[in-house]
Amino acid sequence: MKSFYLRGFNTSLNPTNMKNLWLTAVVLLIVQACGSNTNEFTIDGNLSNASGEKIYLVELTTDGTNKIDSVGVGEDGQFRFTGYTNVAKFFLVQTAPRNSVTLVVEPGDEIDISGDMNNLGEQYQVKGSEGSREIMKLRQRMEQTIASLDSLGKIYQENKDKGDMESLRSRLNESSQKIINKQKSYTKEFIDRNIHSLASLMALYQQIGPRSFVLSPREDFKYFEKVDSALMANYPNSEPVKSLHSQVEEIRKRMNEDEASEARLAIGSTAPEIALPNPQGDTVELSDLRGNYVLLDFWAAWCKPCRVENPNLVKAYQRHSDQDFEIYQVSLDKQRQKWLDAIEKDNLDWYHVSDLQFWDSKAARKYNIRSIPANFLLNKQGEIIDKNLRGDDLQAKLNELFAK
Repeated sequence: MKSFYLRGFNTSLNPTNMKNLWLTAVVLLIVQACGSNTNEFTIDGNLSNASGEKIYLVELTTDGTNKIDSVGVGEDGQFRFTGYTNVAKFFLVQTAPRNSVTLVVEPGDEIDISGDMNNLGEQYQVKGSEGSREIMKLRQRMEQTIASLDSLGKIYQENKDKGDMESLRSRLNESSQKIINKQKSYTKEFIDRNIHSLASLMALYQQIGPRSFVLSPREDFKYFEKVDSALMANYPNSEPVKSLHSQVEEIRKRMNEDEASEARLAIGSTAPEIALPNPQGDTVELSDLRGNYVLLDFWAAWCKPCRVENPNLVKAYQRHSDQDFEIYQVSLDKQRQKWLDAIEKDNLDWYHVSDLQFWDSKAARKYNIRSIPANFLLNKQGEIIDKNLRGDDLQAKLNELFAK
């Protein structure tokens, strides 16, 4: 009778032995499956100056952070986190909010980090995760950029009461912009090098300071598109990637809307109708002013640049109101009394309307207003002939019109 070997067992091909062979194989498969979970990851650390300290594992989510685990650091500075994930995720190994390491953790990763507990946020090393290593490089480059900008701030503080301050500010602003531009170029090159890595997602959202992003979702939209396309192909189930995809779709939609608005509000186009209540509650339509040159101005009592510009409008109106010139001012206020008080205080003696809906103003949405002050100059037929004229530019344009 024929026989063969299975892991050192001599087995004869008879029914009883065949049954035993099958059972043995099943048991071996079960043991192997239980002994190696490909979704398990480990993070081993070795930190100096950390004996007895507590280390936290925190997941970065689209909604914020989620503390997953905590461990104490041994006397030898070592610690370990073990977890499971079926998709790539971002984690922080953290001792304090600003003293942390950002990691890209994929199923099966075995990651090692090392550094100094007292300076973990700036100087550390990571092995076993290429994405995490790239994030480390990105972070270190940002730290260098911030240090360079801080040095310019120190120069200003040391010299702010000496010599020509205007010249100093100009030089420092120029130097500051060069540093920022270099960081922006580095970031774009980083994304190109790591386009298929989750590290590129982290690069998109770098901040030099609070709400001061290196890349702009609109100005640098092609990089957001590029990262979105690559990561959706590689990580379609990742929540951060899906969040980016939603953001890119929304930005694209708004940019398309802006293009349509620009065409609708182009020079030579008829200004879209506005019909809103005045302070007395009566509806005043923009088209009621046809036959006059009209400055359609968007402002608010709470807007300091608007209030600074109002004296220029008063000057223009006093000079040209008897020459078929009117101002139709749309307020983006929320509080009626503050709107009325500002009209009186700034001596704004022309047409005023508002639905008191702040940025949700129907007129503001129709004219795609994203910042104020903003204005449109209309001819007697209600056509747009210029935009965003302020100060001397407004005076010069009106003098040109009424000199004809």
